[in-house]
Amino acid sequence: MHPVMYPGDFDALMKKWADQRASDWSEDHNKMTFLGDGQCARLPQALTSVGHTSRWKPGERVIDVARTLKPGTVVANFWFELNEVWYPNTHGYHAALFVRGEGYSVVTGKASQIILFDQWVNPSRTVRGSHPPGTRPVRAYSYEVAKQRGYSPCDNANDFYVVLVP
Repeated sequence: MHPVMYPGDFDALMKKWADQRASDWSEDHNKMTFLGDGQCARLPQALTSVGHTSRWKPGERVIDVARTLKPGTVVANFWFELNEVWYPNTHGYHAALFVRGEGYSVVTGKASQIILFDQWVNPSRTVRGSHPPGTRPVRAYSYEVAKQRGYSPCDNANDFYVVLVP
């Protein structure tokens, strides 16, 4: 099993999509361009060799290796239950490309948040509730705080893992 990374110039990729978002916005405030059907997993699938989600297994927790993790690495949330692990294709779980960690603790050495390059589309494909390819921060919350606030795994940096494939 090995991690998968974007094979090209990752900074150029992010700039290309920032330019695309700006172009869409200047043309029509409701226009959004996505990779594939706009679902989150389509972004790493379209940009890397990660393949079908049925092949994906969790590697190291992103927050634990953010200092050394290469930009463009495929990351995702996984479902852990009764000795089984899988990528659930359901609301609240997410797949993206890692950009960087930020706000490193002097005590633990771990990032307080990660920056992801990702996308998602709501069912009606409207601007509200959709996110065309671009970056976003994801803060790290303890299990207790995330549960209390009702955060899904997709909104907690502690719940992202490096994706491994055969």
